[in-house]
Amino acid sequence: MMPARRWWIEALMLVCGAAEGVFGLLLTSEPWRWVGAALGMALVATLLLRHRRWRWLLPLLLALNALATSFTVMVVAVYGFATRSSSRVLIALVTLLGAVATALPPLVLSREPGTVVFVILLVLMTLTSAVLGMYTSARRELLDQLRARAEQAEHGRAVAEEQARRAERTRIAREMHDIVAHKISLIALQAGALEVNQNLDQAQVAAAAGLMRRSAADALTELRQVLGVLRGTEESAPLAPQPTWEDVRRLVTTSQEAGIRVELYDFIDAPVPDPLARTAYRVVQEGLTNIHKHARHTKARVALIGEPGDELIVEVSNLLPRGFTTDLPGARMGLSGIETRVSHAGGTITAGPTSDGRFEVKAVIPWPAQTP
Repeated sequence: MMPARRWWIEALMLVCGAAEGVFGLLLTSEPWRWVGAALGMALVATLLLRHRRWRWLLPLLLALNALATSFTVMVVAVYGFATRSSSRVLIALVTLLGAVATALPPLVLSREPGTVVFVILLVLMTLTSAVLGMYTSARRELLDQLRARAEQAEHGRAVAEEQARRAERTRIAREMHDIVAHKISLIALQAGALEVNQNLDQAQVAAAAGLMRRSAADALTELRQVLGVLRGTEESAPLAPQPTWEDVRRLVTTSQEAGIRVELYDFIDAPVPDPLARTAYRVVQEGLTNIHKHARHTKARVALIGEPGDELIVEVSNLLPRGFTTDLPGARMGLSGIETRVSHAGGTITAGPTSDGRFEVKAVIPWPAQTP
């Protein structure tokens, strides 16, 4: 990454180069030193081009600085090359070039006392410029890495939050579907029966209306509870108890009361753990809901088979209807939702037509052995 261009640094460099040239002109009367001072100021001005052409320009200026002996050119060129180059060998060669070009002319031409000390100071100044440039380069690279990691972490956190929001929206939609769809399908089923059958007596109409009223009230209550959770007001809308194994059987009874010809084959004798019962409840609920929507005039059955230490088999099936259509919309997520639930429980689920002309939803879920 190229270092940022700061105009105050450029101005300070030009001021130092100009001051160095003026002092050189004032302190000497030899014409060749005037030429060196003027050349030094020109080299300092040329340093303004170092940002884009530093690879060849800075070594060239250091070489030409042997004629000018400008401290400003030496310090800025060596420092600038060290901050930009990633090769330690090239930095060492350029530093050596800067030290030789700056220190060699005084050492050869000057006969004044203290010249050796002055040359040593020039060499130390050159090495210091190179070390500071390498430190600046390493620090800049470290900051860039930390910035990139921070941006990557921020992006990862944003992606994780978005995935969590999507997963939560999916879970909420699945819960809403499971809670509302079954009750609404019962209401629609009873309303359709009342609309089609005009010969029902008053008791039958009252029973159907009572079932519709209870189903609607239950749906509204459960919907209010879910919305209360979403709003963070669980205290004002307490959650209903989670389904148990008796609720699985009650689903079949409710569908029978609604007019569905469904038979229950319950071969479960041992107590079913509540987590397993909740999974089975959702499977049976979704299977019966689909029968309410799409196959209410056919015969259906619910089979429950299994024992602890083996597997629980939940089968909901019905005869394939012929020529029957429904105006009840489908969310197309019910089977997907129970597939996710069964998979989380470690089981498998299949859904589709069978060879004997039925549509079957079958879940096989591990049933842990009972601990003594």
